[in-house]
Amino acid sequence: MARSVLLPIRGKRYASMSKNAEVVHFQQILNAYGSQVVFSWLQQPSNARRIVTIHELDVDQLKNPKRNELYNLADGIIVHCEEMKQHLIRLGVQQERIHIVLHGTSIPAPLPDNSREGIVFYGGHKLMSGKGIDALFKAWSIIQQKNGGSYASPEDPRTLRNRHPEEALRLAAQHGIADKIVWLNQIPEEESVRLYQRSLLCVLPYTGSFAGYAASLAAACQLPIVCTRKAGLPDHLGETAVWVDENSPEPLAERIIELLNNEPQRRQLGSQLLKRAESFLQWDVIADQTLKIYEDTILKKTGQHLDESDPVTAQAV
Repeated sequence: MARSVLLPIRGKRYASMSKNAEVVHFQQILNAYGSQVVFSWLQQPSNARRIVTIHELDVDQLKNPKRNELYNLADGIIVHCEEMKQHLIRLGVQQERIHIVLHGTSIPAPLPDNSREGIVFYGGHKLMSGKGIDALFKAWSIIQQKNGGSYASPEDPRTLRNRHPEEALRLAAQHGIADKIVWLNQIPEEESVRLYQRSLLCVLPYTGSFAGYAASLAAACQLPIVCTRKAGLPDHLGETAVWVDENSPEPLAERIIELLNNEPQRRQLGSQLLKRAESFLQWDVIADQTLKIYEDTILKKTGQHLDESDPVTAQAV
């Protein structure tokens, strides 16, 4: 009950604080920055052009799908993949308001040597939901049986150490690979970059959720990726990934073994991924696309182009 009262009040406060800005960009995640707050904020009077980036949909709005039509009060909606765009259209959001802007990344300086080992997997903050971890562990079990054990290093930097999901540990033990896994939790960004630069492969057998962060970082680090066509992966990777079907551990294991045994192919894929990152995923590219959305909303409301010599007054929420 308290949440249903307090969260809309937050939306009103955000609106009051930002009403005189020229552009307000709301980053929707969960709870204090979730759908209840966004919808309350959008219903308040404002002179600002209002942009919402939707990182994920929460339980409240999925239980009440009609409320998602309130997104049509925004001047623009940003999502990270076509899959989310189509979901919003089904929920009643006007197609012309929705823009796809990919998850960005920085291109790191190459390491002095090219030594790589292990496989990296990014689990995010809901490891057991939509990440394909069961298929992944089954595939690693198959690899272990065929290769006599292959070192694998799943990476889940956003899971708190003291809240590690016991279900994942039991699943690893069930497949006989618990001793082949190194769990890394909440590691700094620079350490994540080094990990990706030092790994042989990135494996993302997602069935849902969103994998843009891991895909973009892997591409920037020239790290070959074996993945499904879910979770925004096709949007971010184009045709530079090695694709597998969802919940298919045997083909997943086969693709991993093929790449582990084929260094020239890994190098070729890494080079293609770096070009993809430089052309589509660098933060400068993402910033330009976002500024273009700002400019288009200003033009639509005022008929005036953005004057770069007189920067837009913008606030991020």
